[in-house]
Amino acid sequence: MIFDSGIETKVSMSSVSEATTGAASSLASSSTKHHGTSGDPCWDAIRRVQLESTTVSLQDLRFIQRLGSGDIGSVYLVELKGASGCSFAAKVMDKEELLYRSKETREKIEREVLEMLDHPFLPTLYATLDSAKWSCLLTEFCPGGDLHVHRQRQPERRFDETAVR
Repeated sequence: MIFDSGIETKVSMSSVSEATTGAASSLASSSTKHHGTSGDPCWDAIRRVQLESTTVSLQDLRFIQRLGSGDIGSVYLVELKGASGCSFAAKVMDKEELLYRSKETREKIEREVLEMLDHPFLPTLYATLDSAKWSCLLTEFCPGGDLHVHRQRQPERRFDETAVR
């Protein structure tokens, strides 16, 4: 998979903003992400990349396999290059397709909700990556498959109380 290099990056880890190679980088504070920043090897890997090159780009990711696709994008299992053992889920969306299908608002709301939330039962948003063609949400990888698919396979399409516990 080849992605273009003009990437705008937002990394949820510092309160710095700076421009790089024609693409602005805006970084949000990790102090708002209380449950996972301290001692989390994935946050450490993101910080290392940010210290070395000031931004995280799609070129910093090694795409391992496609995990699935949905209404507005495809999700891939990725690793940061040079940080083995730290896996992420990268939801990659084609901006032109979002525009064509009138899904830009949905993508924006999903991004904003993930940026706001910080809960141990929800995947952490580590970074957002944007270029002229692609929009990408870099989140915590949660093994076990798609929860929605598992729910759809349940009797009456819902989990019983025992399964929820």
